[in-house]
Amino acid sequence: MGRPDAGEMIRLVTRRKEILRTVGTEGLGKRELVEKLSVSRSTVDRGVRELESAGLLTRSADGYRRTLFGELLLTEYDSFISTIDVLLPGHGLLSDLPPQFDLDPTVLKDARIVTSSQYAPHQPISELCSLLAEARWIQTVFPAVFPQILNLWSTLGDQGMIRADIVLTEPVVGELVSAHTETLQALLREPRLSLHQVDVEPTYGLVVAEQEESTATAGLVVMDDRGGARAFVETEAESAVSWARERIDHHLMQSTPLSPQSTADRG
Repeated sequence: MGRPDAGEMIRLVTRRKEILRTVGTEGLGKRELVEKLSVSRSTVDRGVRELESAGLLTRSADGYRRTLFGELLLTEYDSFISTIDVLLPGHGLLSDLPPQFDLDPTVLKDARIVTSSQYAPHQPISELCSLLAEARWIQTVFPAVFPQILNLWSTLGDQGMIRADIVLTEPVVGELVSAHTETLQALLREPRLSLHQVDVEPTYGLVVAEQEESTATAGLVVMDDRGGARAFVETEAESAVSWARERIDHHLMQSTPLSPQSTADRG
């Protein structure tokens, strides 16, 4: 028996997935398949014959059951379809991004995507501010300066914030030193805020915000070519929160803590 063609296997599973799924791993007869699937006997006969010939089904004492090959192939097929379902809501945003953009599809799982428009160019940052304002613990990486964010950071302590770890790129720190000196020094004196500088510039902003009820939300800010926010992606999916937290922790480990003295020296 020669090696099966991958494309043909994908087409076969797509065409006969309901039969493959319904037979299970214990076994099921053709009559039961006809009843469960509400299809003709001839359709079941053809499907079983094709799947058995390809090694995805085998005969059992109770009829037909999936083989290990069929079990693994169906699992991977379902995973592929699940990934497509996750990506589709973000197709408008993803279609405008370069293919090398470093984004894990999991960040789009159960996500709410807010994009900027001609009439609401600041909406993504406004949505991010709403998330931060309700958080008790924040970790974030930010590649740009936005006045709304600066104003919010200045009041986080007054809003019951326990701690915020803020990672900034070198250009952002430079802009804060030159154009927002007093605000930066005030932030550095706030004990609940921890500011860091990272040399490797991320291509997007990241945030993990934890609320009082111990729920966490992941946020991603997609930047445009002019340094503005193109979109804000927000999700509470555990896999997305874990991914965002890992990326932020990586930047934190590579960063240098900022202090009033170190930034004053730059001025």
